[in-house]
Amino acid sequence: MIRNYLKTALRIMMRQKSYSAINISGLTLGIAASLLIILYVVDELSYDRFHKGVEQMHRIGFFGKLNGNDFVMATSPAPVAAAAMNAIPEVESITRFGVWRNIQMNYEEKSFTEKTMLVADSNFFEFFSFPLLKGNIKTALRGTNKIVITESSAKRYFGNEDPIGKLMLRGADKIACQITGVTPDPPSNSHIQFDFIISGESWDYMKSNEWTSNNLYTYLKINANSNIQTVSTKLIDIGEKNIGAELEKVIGLSIKQLRAKGDNVGLFTQPVTDIHLKSNLSEELNPNGNLQYVYIFMAVAVFIILIACINFMNLSTARSANRAKEVGVRKSIGAFRGRLITQFLSESMIYSFLSMVLAVMLIFVLIGPFNTLAGKRLELSTFASPLFFVSILLFALFVGLIAGSYPAFYLTAFKPVDVLKGKVRSGFKNSKLRNSLVVLQFVISISLMLGSIVVYKQLKFMQEKNIGFDKENVVDLFHTWSLGKNAKAFKNELAMHSEFKSSSFSSNLPPHITWSNAYRKGGTEQDFLLQSYQVDFDHLDAMKYQMVMGRFFSRDFPSDSTAIILNETAYKLMGFDNIENQQVLNYSGDKPWLMNIIGVMKDFNFETLRNEVKPMAILLGGEPNGEMAIRLSPGNTEAQIKLLESIWKKHSSSIFEYSFLDQNFDALFRAEQRMSSIILLFTILTIFIACLGLFGLATYVGEQRAKEISIRKVMGASMTQVAVLLFRDFTLLVVVAFCIAAPLGVYLMDKWLSGFAFHVGIDAWVVIIAGAASLFIALFTISFQSMKAARENPVKALKNE
Repeated sequence: MIRNYLKTALRIMMRQKSYSAINISGLTLGIAASLLIILYVVDELSYDRFHKGVEQMHRIGFFGKLNGNDFVMATSPAPVAAAAMNAIPEVESITRFGVWRNIQMNYEEKSFTEKTMLVADSNFFEFFSFPLLKGNIKTALRGTNKIVITESSAKRYFGNEDPIGKLMLRGADKIACQITGVTPDPPSNSHIQFDFIISGESWDYMKSNEWTSNNLYTYLKINANSNIQTVSTKLIDIGEKNIGAELEKVIGLSIKQLRAKGDNVGLFTQPVTDIHLKSNLSEELNPNGNLQYVYIFMAVAVFIILIACINFMNLSTARSANRAKEVGVRKSIGAFRGRLITQFLSESMIYSFLSMVLAVMLIFVLIGPFNTLAGKRLELSTFASPLFFVSILLFALFVGLIAGSYPAFYLTAFKPVDVLKGKVRSGFKNSKLRNSLVVLQFVISISLMLGSIVVYKQLKFMQEKNIGFDKENVVDLFHTWSLGKNAKAFKNELAMHSEFKSSSFSSNLPPHITWSNAYRKGGTEQDFLLQSYQVDFDHLDAMKYQMVMGRFFSRDFPSDSTAIILNETAYKLMGFDNIENQQVLNYSGDKPWLMNIIGVMKDFNFETLRNEVKPMAILLGGEPNGEMAIRLSPGNTEAQIKLLESIWKKHSSSIFEYSFLDQNFDALFRAEQRMSSIILLFTILTIFIACLGLFGLATYVGEQRAKEISIRKVMGASMTQVAVLLFRDFTLLVVVAFCIAAPLGVYLMDKWLSGFAFHVGIDAWVVIIAGAASLFIALFTISFQSMKAARENPVKALKNE
């Protein structure tokens, strides 16, 4: 019986080649696109789940509120680990690590800048499930200046040599470090990424007893039967006791007094499995994912496969009308409805499974470009998983059932006498369901098109927005601490070349100003948390910031070593009316010290445009400092960089490494850029699949109305009138779809834009363009078949009447 079903299905496919090609193409593209998105979503949801006991793992963070300025940090104080381990019996184990960025490492003649070096407690490899290829997980990080390197780092420095026991030189001071272990590169689905891990005993800060300094990432694992709420409550008590005692010494206020003012500080926990998609805190290890984007991509996957199924259903119901007599004859000679349903479903299953095979083959070709587009490392080995293989088969079965259900159950429900009298055929000409499905297709297509335009507008706005200074042609030079006593000579030599308009040392450069500190408004008990930014005397010229009040730091004023400049947001937040004789108390260092306010700087964005501009304090720093801003003259950038490198090598033995400031800002919204590209790609694909179905449906309508068209032409209708007649029905469907999609799309994109502190509006012309483009695409798609039907010789359709 099954063999007979398959034979019949294959014969019908061969007899209706064009419709079969449209169905298979649409389903193949739809399934391939959906599977790619599913792979992406599964990868996003799998972050950190490879750790043993990850459900019991939590990260400790630090939160606070000072005079309406809230902050929530992913980092925590150094002593919290020991305190939690001693006071909370539910805690099974705890580990900490800090992060050093852009550390130069040397081995013999080889020198590289390592982007991320962790400074970790000795139990790091026992706590997390990062294996060691070489070395002992219990002893690899014990002792001073012991280093574990990744497998890729080992190949870069040592090739095929065994690196264990070898010495490397770290940083500008070239501190000798011994390699004690080799670990595989961290999985791409880990929020903890690193190149090197150095023992915690190498950094004195790991032994710090300060409770108001937060520079470490602390992770705890609770017992399997314990409740994290209990642990969190005890952790809050630990923070209140220790942080409160330290605050009272520094600012003279207890935690209770702080809370009475509406302020607060404390500790909190968050599950490790929530970090990648649900955490966007200050001081995150790396830019995290976005759960909202996962939902968006899941919706797009559903939309794409839904449109492909709608195409199949529309064309199947339309073409099934031509098989009405076959159904009628079969039923009249005793065929059971169940067997007829099985016949139709088996045909759709063949289409579905054939499309699935082609889709998997297509994914093998497209997964590389898709990884580049999405910034992922999705692997084809996923297909070798038995679970994934079974899932694909079930997916194909589901698509086949959905796509073939309507024609199977609808067509077989009629009585044989109605079928043979042609009543079914006439009912198929104006199918309300088919029209509804076409409307649904274009609701999805128009909504996606509208979304793509809005996302593009927002990205363009973010790239072109005036962020408060000129970020073009500015080089961010790294490793400038290595200049040491040569810093002044290096800077003077730069000034001798017209290629370099100005240069300036600073602690960090936007958009990576992350250091924050507490300040008190002079003469009050009001404390504020401000971002802190150290610069030299030439920074205003190098960065082209603007002063709105007072002056910038000057070599003519020796007292500027205790001077401070506020940005506009900090000035307003702290409630100053002027800067004359105004002071703030700086809590950094061993004890608080007074600073004189000498100016107010115009606000500039030093973070992503998702955030409002934060209050900032600008301080005078030394030379050298952590980084250097060098403004280039317009011209041959490549030649300027070569000249800069040659000057650098005269004054520093460190590796020459740099970035451009505008590129650093662009990297902040890389996730949005990737989302935009993916949404655009799948929008085009969705529209293409919808048009495939529309093309097939237009062909069918032309065939069904051939006699009507011929009679109209005989009666004097022009070719244009006939074409308009065919256009009219489809145009109405697109207009109805637009009326539904416009408000829906505007609502959804408005919700997305609300996540940005600075964003574009959704103009009426954007909505109109999306609708007009969809209408044009639809009419263009059916124009070939409509004009073909309008040009057809009436004799051909009427000769048998």
